[in-house]
Amino acid sequence: MVRSAAIGRLLALAACTALFAGPLPAEDPTPAIVRLVRDCSRALQSGNAALFMGAFERRRYDRYQALREQITALTAQRRIASSVAAGPATGGPDEWHVSVDWLVELTPKLDPGPLERRRQTVVLRAAKRGGRWKFFDLEPLEFFAASRDD
Repeated sequence: MVRSAAIGRLLALAACTALFAGPLPAEDPTPAIVRLVRDCSRALQSGNAALFMGAFERRRYDRYQALREQITALTAQRRIASSVAAGPATGGPDEWHVSVDWLVELTPKLDPGPLERRRQTVVLRAAKRGGRWKFFDLEPLEFFAASRDD
């Protein structure tokens, strides 16, 4: 009997502690968002524009069509080596930003030509929709242009 009363008091204490401790901290979305960035990088390397664009939310991203045209042209015209180093996701709770040090090396597919190397910080905005992370903005869009006049 003494034992069950002690257990009851411990359970009540644990419940009060949980009640006053507040909500549990939200899970850090950085690993999932960084995984999505890496998937985009791999899609570029394999020349798969559709897979790259699958990471973007078509309805919410105003410049979706412009990005799709650029990525489609880039993957059609160039062999791409892509490397990314993403920082931590910031923001929340509904929208997150990630800065990515993105390096691409581009060579023409049809005729041998000079290697073009581009490196820039690309900022992506992400949100979780339907249990999956999607990007809904990317800056600067011009980084992925098939040809650039620098």
